[in-house]
Amino acid sequence: MQINEAIDKQSQQLNRLERNLALLKLKERKAETRRKIEFGGLVVKAKMDGYSKAVILGALIDAAQQLEREAGSKLLFHSTGEAAFMGYGGNHNVEPTNTVN
Repeated sequence: MQINEAIDKQSQQLNRLERNLALLKLKERKAETRRKIEFGGLVVKAKMDGYSKAVILGALIDAAQQLEREAGSKLLFHSTGEAAFMGYGGNHNVEPTNTVN
């Protein structure tokens, strides 16, 4: 009887760990989804949602390269972004002039 009780106890512990793992994976997926939605919101806030995905990705790649090349770019981008979050700064009402897809 002791062996069966020990097996049951181990089985219960395993089930608890599997449930905890499933919950952890679900939380991680939700966090990743939220992160992606937030970054998508930045594209909308920057008024770039009228451009094709290729144009947006190209602009981001170009900005990343500029950040690596020019030390002052990070400060410039940061201050521009902070101003945009506060409702100031830049002409963000510019409409896409070329809708190359």
